[in-house]
Amino acid sequence: MIDKNFPELIQDEFSYLVENYGFHCVSATVFDVRFESDTVFVDVRYDANRSYEIGIEVGQKNVLFDGKERPFNLGEILRLRGVAEKEGYKAFQAADSVSLINCISRLSSWLEIYAVDFLQNDRFSFKRLSDFREKECDQYELETKLSHIRREVQIAWSNKDYLKVLELYQPVESFLSEVEKKKLAFAQRQITKTPN
Repeated sequence: MIDKNFPELIQDEFSYLVENYGFHCVSATVFDVRFESDTVFVDVRYDANRSYEIGIEVGQKNVLFDGKERPFNLGEILRLRGVAEKEGYKAFQAADSVSLINCISRLSSWLEIYAVDFLQNDRFSFKRLSDFREKECDQYELETKLSHIRREVQIAWSNKDYLKVLELYQPVESFLSEVEKKKLAFAQRQITKTPN
C-alpha cells in the first residue's frame, strides 16, 4: 500500500516527539503507533479496513477517568485553539498511499505547532481541554434537545396547540431565537385570551 510500512512512516514523521520532547515509541502495530514520555502519550491510528480515518490522540499517562486513560483528539486541541476552521481540520480519510502520507504530514505538523503545551504535560492546558470537551458535549446535548423540541413545536404549531408550544418552549426560553421567542409570546397570548 505505501512504500514504508505504517509504523516506520509514523516514526519518521513524528520523530520530533523523540528528539525534542523525550518521547519514545512504546508500541507499533500494523496501523497503531504509540509514543510515550514519562507523563504523556501520543497515539496515531489508521483504520485501513473500514473508515480509512487517521487520527491522533494525546493524553496524560497517569490521569485516569473512570479507571481508564482519557485521550483527547487533535481536533479538540485545534478547536480549543480556535484554529480548526482556519486549518481546514476535519476527520481525515485516506484510501491510498499518497493521501495517507499527506494526511500524516498535516496532522504531524499541527501537533507540533499547536500541542506543545500538551506534549510538555502542562496540567493547566489539559484542564482547559477537559473543560472545553465538557462544554462541547453540553452544547451538543443542548442542540440535540432543541432540534427535537423544534420538531415537536412545528407539529403543535400547525395543530394550533398553543399550550403544547408553551410547554415545549418555556424550559429552553433563554436558548430560543428571536422568531421562536415571538412564537412563544404569541402562544402565551392565545392561552391567556378570555373567551368573549
